[in-house]
Amino acid sequence: MTVSYFYHTYSGPSPSIPPKPANIPPWKRERRGAQSALRKVIKRTSNRWLSTHLSSDDPNDRLIVVGSGVAGCSAALIAAEKYKIPVTLLCAGSHPTDCNSYWAQGGIIYRNYDPVANDSAASLVADVQRAGAGLCDDGAVWKLALEGPDRVRQLLLDDSKEGKYANVPFDRTPSGALSCCLEASHAAPRIIHYADQSGKVITEHITAAALNHPLISVVTDTIVTDLITGETDDKQRICLGTHTIHKNTGQRQSLLSTRGTVLATGGLCGIYEHSTNPAGFNALGSSTAIAARAGVHTSDLEYVQFHPTALQIPNESCFLLTEALRGEGAILRDRNGRAFAKDFHPDGELAPRDIVARGVFNENQKVDEGNNVFLDVTHRDAKWLKGRFPSIDAHLMQRGMDMTKDNLPITPAAHYTCGGVTTDLEGCTDMIGLFSAGEAARTGLHGGNRLASTSLLEGLVYGGAIGDYVGRQEQGGLVHQLLRDTLNTSHTAVEQINEWKGKSSFTNATASKTSKQGATELLQKLKSIMWDHVGVVRTPIGLTHAANQIAEIKEEACDLFEKNTSSETIGIRDAAFAGEAVTLAALANRVSAGAHCVVLEGPEADKVEAGVDSNDDSAEESEIGGFLRLR
Repeated sequence: MTVSYFYHTYSGPSPSIPPKPANIPPWKRERRGAQSALRKVIKRTSNRWLSTHLSSDDPNDRLIVVGSGVAGCSAALIAAEKYKIPVTLLCAGSHPTDCNSYWAQGGIIYRNYDPVANDSAASLVADVQRAGAGLCDDGAVWKLALEGPDRVRQLLLDDSKEGKYANVPFDRTPSGALSCCLEASHAAPRIIHYADQSGKVITEHITAAALNHPLISVVTDTIVTDLITGETDDKQRICLGTHTIHKNTGQRQSLLSTRGTVLATGGLCGIYEHSTNPAGFNALGSSTAIAARAGVHTSDLEYVQFHPTALQIPNESCFLLTEALRGEGAILRDRNGRAFAKDFHPDGELAPRDIVARGVFNENQKVDEGNNVFLDVTHRDAKWLKGRFPSIDAHLMQRGMDMTKDNLPITPAAHYTCGGVTTDLEGCTDMIGLFSAGEAARTGLHGGNRLASTSLLEGLVYGGAIGDYVGRQEQGGLVHQLLRDTLNTSHTAVEQINEWKGKSSFTNATASKTSKQGATELLQKLKSIMWDHVGVVRTPIGLTHAANQIAEIKEEACDLFEKNTSSETIGIRDAAFAGEAVTLAALANRVSAGAHCVVLEGPEADKVEAGVDSNDDSAEESEIGGFLRLR
């Protein structure tokens, strides 16, 4: 039996034209058509394909979710609460709040229902498309815009008596309404927040809901290394579960699932020397790497977003200075105090992130030593600033800086992965039983560059979509039966499990120490290569050099992993696979757009420049520090 996974393309009116409320959005009509086709396939089979429940004593009757951030918890909660499906949620940290979602500062997109704000789904669609350099999948954008408010109310504003989901204490106005702020490239103030710790409070509440749910088993300190895969009777690839290792004890385990596996471990920006992502395992591209090793399709990985305003202090990791600062009026200045943002875009500080990041990068290249770009918000009321951005204020004060008085030295830093594991609008990949959501996935939502504060909403909408897909009889029931039948008839899973358990994790102390040290050194080398050659501005020569070096690093990393499997060697192996995937994607794409800026030289540059149609309004051309920008 052939199971089709459908990729949706919106073909309706321009995003600037609001759809009529009485009409079904075009993307939803197309999805219904796809679902209708799937229903016809199911009807041609026996009724056993519609069975969605196993007896309670089947340990494999569960959904495996890898990652405890907003996307993973949303998938788990919808599957468990709405459809009563058992869930095993795996996280590499010692607590489920140890995830990328925790570190989001600004907030989450909602809907500003004040008529004065003039907000709408169509307005948000237009903003996402504009930020994404025209490369977004329209269906993915409309899904976010239309379903987003309901998902926020369902998963984050649950004030019901049962309280199975989260009830996040977002900031409110004196009248009790949700406080909505403006961020860069948004046409309306539609971001709800909790001071500058929105990710923290959202993650704390949604992981608490997962921990408290009787059908969700949260397993900490557990790293997924690879997928267990097989084939159906008609030779379709299928995901049967995961291989795991306990990061403290080295104990190996293999988990099987008849409901599917979700990759939701976040992005890969931790593989860059300058990154806003937290140090550690979470941002090393594990989902991309796991998918790549299993032959699962990834796409748009060249579009790595660099946040324009990361605090730069010598010998310290970058610290994110949220987009909301510029939304509240912060100004970009050079070391002479000149405001330069409107030199590169009429919207200045509120231009799309990719443009602002390149502007900051260009200004910093003008000096040989020190910093040439600063963020200035000293003109705002000091008391208000400290109340609105308490965590940033505390971080700065610990370092002898005061944002109410000082200009803050900044640099662009790797921030968000716009591409990832390729999925449709339900979170399905091209492997049966494998799903992905959040920053780990590529739905087409972000195109070439992510709009501020879409990440947490994306996790809710697309994580929730996976929960719904797995739970519905007409969709998840079929996958469920295919997984059951394959596990019952195939010996592949048993062979893979035996092979995994037969390997040793830790060797003697000396060898273990040597492997960990080697992994740490390799990771630092990889980060330097990614920043120097696959960073804000790229060249084909630099990318080719990076690809060759990363291939050697990957070979060394795999050797270290085989000799001594630890969190360090797992991390460098994943980082090398992810770094190679980003580099090869960037090398294959010679068109600068969004977060991917490639400088061509010689005949290749002449051909590209000659091919630009000056009458095409979609091709915006400008010079920034000598490199061409096409959006």
